[in-house]
Amino acid sequence: MADEKESKEEVKRKDIEEVGLTRRELEIELVESKAKIVELEAKTKTTLTGSQFLTIVLVGPLFLAFVTLGVLIVWKTTSKPAEIAPHLDIILVAFAIFANPVTAAAGVIVGMMQDDVKKKNGESVSS
Repeated sequence: MADEKESKEEVKRKDIEEVGLTRRELEIELVESKAKIVELEAKTKTTLTGSQFLTIVLVGPLFLAFVTLGVLIVWKTTSKPAEIAPHLDIILVAFAIFANPVTAAAGVIVGMMQDDVKKKNGESVSS
């Protein structure tokens, strides 16, 4: 049993000698590697800031209403075309007007996401 321990110790020493690094250098390299791993893990995590959360909470119902209105227009138009046909032009105008703030909100959210990705990657953020 003691021979096995000694032989394992000798193998470890030979491996270290072959690499040409001392125990202290290996420990330093290990600590640096662990720090780099922690840094990379931190970059991959996604978190929401307060302003992003509020934007999603305030804009979320706008998107939901927009999609619901679109579904209702298609559903009612296909199921009861005689009742909807006289009012379809007004409905579509309302839908088109409603599309502007939804598109603007989507642009703001996508812009915020792009800025966050650029910050994480270390690129310069242009306003």
